[in-house]
Amino acid sequence: MTEVGAGANTPGLGFAGDAAASLAPVARELDTVGRRVSSGQLRLDPESARTLLAELDGLCARVRALAEREGDGIDRPLRLGDNVVAHAMGTRLRGAASGGPDAAIPVLRRFAAQLEKVRGIVATASGLVRDQDEAAAEQLGAAGRADEVEST
Repeated sequence: MTEVGAGANTPGLGFAGDAAASLAPVARELDTVGRRVSSGQLRLDPESARTLLAELDGLCARVRALAEREGDGIDRPLRLGDNVVAHAMGTRLRGAASGGPDAAIPVLRRFAAQLEKVRGIVATASGLVRDQDEAAAEQLGAAGRADEVEST
């Protein structure tokens, strides 16, 4: 009798596992680039950054939607029949979707987090973060001055 269970030949796990393994070196590279940006060694033209940020925003939204909205649709018991083979197939397919850290949904979530990290690096490298911080500080200062005028 052959045992039916999660194993090396589980459909989908190979893809997600490979994708998960590919994210680790990307994370290290992003950390390196982030340090270069923070130290001022790497800068990005603000107009190019705005274009890139718009593209990253769209991509982040699509990946998050795929992981969240579509993930809810595939992370459910499959009704393939009422026998041991059908139950085993359903369990394996669900496991490929969400059965652990190397399954498709968790990998998509980690990919989305990496995209957010890239977005932060681009914004910082272009000075857009600094500009936004300065604008927010000006707005807060103006609001504080207005409150002082009203209270006197």
